[in-house]
Amino acid sequence: MDEIDVKLLHLLSENANATTNSLRKNVNLSLPAINKRVKSLKRSGVIKKSTIITDGTKVGRPILAFVMIIIQSHEKADKLIEYISSNPDILECFSISGEYDYILKVVAKDVESLEQKLLELKKQNGIIKSHTLFALSSHKQSYTILP
Repeated sequence: MDEIDVKLLHLLSENANATTNSLRKNVNLSLPAINKRVKSLKRSGVIKKSTIITDGTKVGRPILAFVMIIIQSHEKADKLIEYISSNPDILECFSISGEYDYILKVVAKDVESLEQKLLELKKQNGIIKSHTLFALSSHKQSYTILP
């Protein structure tokens, strides 16, 4: 990656729908050259996908919580990950170091439905402990890692 690729990544991270013409104004390359670079960034995996970012409050999921879990044995992890992957209200899942094994980012329409989600999650074979933290407000959310 050179400086132009980095500039393209910055521009696209601000607006994934930016037209090639608007990108051209900022990087001073021809339209075919910009298209070639963006395709190359996608093909190489630097750009994994383009998506939208929704406001949880406006789409009926204003509750955001982080759920840390400990599993009994890592042999049960595959089934747990399968469950997590199939649940659209579990937005993210990370294996972590420390006392807990995983941390999940979970959204819900209200506290009662979050409680139901947590009870269902705890029914998954292998979970022996969980700890839930509610997000009160957000001060920074970044969705793209830039060089």
